[in-house]
Amino acid sequence: MRISIRHATTYAYSEPLYRVIQYLRLTPRASARQQVQSWQVEAPGSVAAWTDHHRNPCHTVVIREPLTEVTITCSGFVETVDTGGVVPQTSTDLPIALYLRHTLFTRTDARLADFADSHADALARDPVQGLHDLMTAVRKAVRYQEDGSHVHTTAAEAFADGVGVCQDHAHIFIACCRRLGIPARYVGGYLATSDGTESHAAGHAWASALVEGLGWVSFDPANGVSATERYVRAAIGFDYADAGPVRGVRIGGGEEKLKVEVRLQAEGAQQQ
Repeated sequence: MRISIRHATTYAYSEPLYRVIQYLRLTPRASARQQVQSWQVEAPGSVAAWTDHHRNPCHTVVIREPLTEVTITCSGFVETVDTGGVVPQTSTDLPIALYLRHTLFTRTDARLADFADSHADALARDPVQGLHDLMTAVRKAVRYQEDGSHVHTTAAEAFADGVGVCQDHAHIFIACCRRLGIPARYVGGYLATSDGTESHAAGHAWASALVEGLGWVSFDPANGVSATERYVRAAIGFDYADAGPVRGVRIGGGEEKLKVEVRLQAEGAQQQ
């Protein structure tokens, strides 16, 4: 499937900026299930490309001129194939033990630990089916609600509240996997939901777990499926903190208003 993507992030400020530094993890990465045909990043100031410790393609945007509005636009085309949600483990992956460590976003409290432990026997019998059952259970336990959490909400907090967004679903699933000794990582990217042009407020997030003999298997608790050809992977990480699409700092600017628009168009998909 050929998917066109346009991701625009606009910041409006009440006062002129003195300086802005933004770190972008918005560029899709090549893998067995996707190839990047073209990609460009447009922004005021200077743009420098680099690669982080997860091998994510990244960009740093530095703005030194006084502005009251900044728009950063990333766009291009990605060709995807359906691999059943599996991405092979590679020699460039970080040591697997690192994906067993709990992070600020994926620590379990007593309640979340009990939830994870209730799936231990099923995972021991059949890891793949057990992970699918865990994904379904996370989706049932935490209802999707756009204003149900914020960017700093942890897995334990979202689980206790019973509401959240895709980021929270991914963190809860990852927290449970790591609790049970299964390496898991956070995935940020895009989801083309249907044929034609779709407009989204932001990107998408899901998780992947390492299954022996298969590789990294994707799980999207927000939608209850493994990744198909409609999913475009941009960045992986231990959690949102090192796989989030845009992070940065600024000097000046006063109050800030943020607007994010992601538009995707999928070509060559079968009608559902």
